[in-house]
Amino acid sequence: MTDMDALVFECALDAPPEKVWRALTIPEYLERWLKPDRDLDLAVVTAEENKSLTYRWREAGQGAITGIEDSLVTFELTPTTDGGTWFKLTHAPMAAPVAANRNEPMMMAA
Repeated sequence: MTDMDALVFECALDAPPEKVWRALTIPEYLERWLKPDRDLDLAVVTAEENKSLTYRWREAGQGAITGIEDSLVTFELTPTTDGGTWFKLTHAPMAAPVAANRNEPMMMAA
């Protein structure tokens, strides 16, 4: 995966990191904020309270090679001087598909 495979969104929010953290971690708030699809499975990968949170994001979808697309969604929260939060969301695939016609030799187990 390269940095070009990731989608990155950044913005300032008029709420302290603690409030944004609650919106990202309390299921009822997360559901209202992100409105996740019913076919979406979220699982926490890493968490540093009020600072960063990474979910494994799995959804059934058209266009997915196996019918399931896995990615990592990371939220980074940085307090701003005015009491708000600088919010950064990075959505990146967990693994890039490998071409069936790649030219690398396959390693065989002994």
